[in-house]
Amino acid sequence: MLLGIRPTVDFAFKMIFGLPQNSAALIGLLNAILDLKQPIVAVEVLNPFSYQEFAESKLIVLDVRCRDDAGRWLNVEMQVSVYAGLIERLVYYACSMYVDQLSPGSNYALASPSISICLLDRVLFAKSEQPHHRFQMIDRESGKELSNAIEVHTVELTKFSLDEQTIAGASKLQQWAFLLLFAQNYDAATLRRLLPGIEFETAISTIEIISAKTENK
Repeated sequence: MLLGIRPTVDFAFKMIFGLPQNSAALIGLLNAILDLKQPIVAVEVLNPFSYQEFAESKLIVLDVRCRDDAGRWLNVEMQVSVYAGLIERLVYYACSMYVDQLSPGSNYALASPSISICLLDRVLFAKSEQPHHRFQMIDRESGKELSNAIEVHTVELTKFSLDEQTIAGASKLQQWAFLLLFAQNYDAATLRRLLPGIEFETAISTIEIISAKTENK
């Protein structure tokens, strides 16, 4: 049976990546996007998803905010529309996380990098074929980067060239794009065959749970 749930839908995305017990999925997604020299191995979700609260209020915070084992602060969100001021809001979120780490009088050297990530199933930069943009604080002449500062990522999922026949050998980010865009068109067994690994298993199992909850309504 087809899963029938689009992972890009607000509550589905938040449930897949915002439940503390689903940290494997969140870690996998973050490592695929950030491509760090030292991969993330643990995260603490700072605004965990509650299905009961969602069912009662129908209002949830659509982003996933977390802190990783290296102390980085990260905000991850899924956008199904593009609007004026989106980039500025992503920058604002990153700046807010950077500021919120320190109390008045604290040592500025204690601040950790703050990273704002936005996944989109719409085109944001129409004149660019590049799916993933990484914006950092960097000196234009020397190329020197302020690494312990603010970073913004945009990932335009629809710009990836995705094919069921080749997805097993694609990059992790392409595999996540495939799951987020097309999971609803597959049954769980097929997705597990196409996308092996604990990070995808965690995501697929959660989509199964959401599908079952939806059917029982």
